[in-house]
Amino acid sequence: MSQIHRSRLYEPTEWEDRVLDDQNGSVLVQGTPIDEENMNNLEAGVLIGHYDIGLLAMFAMQVATSNEFELQKLKKQKFLQGKATITNATTDNGYYRSSDPFVMVALTGFPQANAPDYEVLVTPNDPADAGTLSVIEKTQNGFKVMSTSTSKTISFTWTLLNPQIS
Repeated sequence: MSQIHRSRLYEPTEWEDRVLDDQNGSVLVQGTPIDEENMNNLEAGVLIGHYDIGLLAMFAMQVATSNEFELQKLKKQKFLQGKATITNATTDNGYYRSSDPFVMVALTGFPQANAPDYEVLVTPNDPADAGTLSVIEKTQNGFKVMSTSTSKTISFTWTLLNPQIS
């Protein structure tokens, strides 16, 4: 059995029926022979089609995976939530401190594309002890929350909203 010639381009065979004269049975049209050359050409076409379908399927999976990645990225840039706690350092005299206590909140996942133009809402667990909570120094991968409270610890929930991500 000869090999399928992969070096040449596939050319479909234009098949013709064998036609006989009804009266005397003589051959009017020879028809396309079912021989090694034509059958190998048919096999080559099937093989090429098989490879093309496999490549298309692989490409479609890559596109779908890429789209899912982008959707997850946008979702995580648009809305994030977490919890954090500010620990107030003890002062020497118990009354005065050199700066307001803060905590750095690191954002996991993807960097914020339009930093510092995103919003962060902070909700203290105990509003009576929280003082004023301020979000400062917003960057692509985090922000600081500062408190004016004198409480030892201030726990809160933060919500990042980024309406400019669509």
